[in-house]
Amino acid sequence: MKENLSHKGLIKILREPIEQRRLVKFYYESKSGKKEWRTIRPYMLISRGTNIEFVGLPLEELNKPLFSRQPGHYITTKLDTSKFEVLSEQFDDPGAPRGIVVKTQGKVICRFIYDDENEKEIRSRWVKIDDL
Repeated sequence: MKENLSHKGLIKILREPIEQRRLVKFYYESKSGKKEWRTIRPYMLISRGTNIEFVGLPLEELNKPLFSRQPGHYITTKLDTSKFEVLSEQFDDPGAPRGIVVKTQGKVICRFIYDDENEKEIRSRWVKIDDL
């Protein structure tokens, strides 16, 4: 899939809070018809088929045991950047099981990098936007 320039710009915007480990708040309309503001700990951008997904753990999931937490997968074409805010609050861990973050299925464009990982090595495995 070739992304147009505006979608490439959106991907660049979404990478920042993942790399800076910052919470994000945005308005999202899901397939099921839910329309609501969400605040998440973003930890991944992945390409699956024709979609690019912005993945993160909604804050309300942090109250659940680690292995029962459900991350959100948000299709980037449904995100409205005018209703998207990178918050000042940072986090040290995405709150999702590490295996989900490190061994995900799909083409990883960007993901959370743990302190004990080799950042250069991890980044070298990411799919380039132009290669999508």
